[in-house]
Amino acid sequence: MTPARSLPSLAAAGAVALLAAVVLAGVLIATAPAKASTDGPGTGQPFAADSSNKQVGDTCPMGLTSGTLDWHTGLGPRTPGIIGSTKTVDVAGIVADHPLPSDLSTACGEDGRFTTATFAAYSAGVQIASSAQKADNGELDFSFALKAAQPIQLITVQVCRTTLDPAPFTYCGLLQKYPAPITPTG
Repeated sequence: MTPARSLPSLAAAGAVALLAAVVLAGVLIATAPAKASTDGPGTGQPFAADSSNKQVGDTCPMGLTSGTLDWHTGLGPRTPGIIGSTKTVDVAGIVADHPLPSDLSTACGEDGRFTTATFAAYSAGVQIASSAQKADNGELDFSFALKAAQPIQLITVQVCRTTLDPAPFTYCGLLQKYPAPITPTG
């Protein structure tokens, strides 16, 4: 092959390599975890809760939430081996209220209620921060940080459903509890 004939194939190979590098860079950027906090490294913990409450007939369940609690150890002083040196917890996940547009079954049909997932942070048994996320016949992605001046020792997650009628009737699923991870010693 003459040098003149190899130029187009070299240019094509260079273009393919450049395209592959751009695609790889885009994948790396798109999959890089986004942090709501810069308060030290985090420790991920999955969470899940739903509105199941057989006493009121919610056996589908109609409302649910799931995701990850990212406990930040912070940059300040920590007490090794003690639960609760975390002052920031990033929360990311979804809250869903059935029926979803993709639901094929009519078993969990429209019931005139919306779903609220409530996240609360506690220190020494006292609530110190909270946030609520809502959905109505759909699914919502969320990401927020629970921050406190004192160490967060526990996060609770509860899913409740509230009627859209004028006389509110609210029921909730079981309260889920997520204690802070123990800070490593040494």
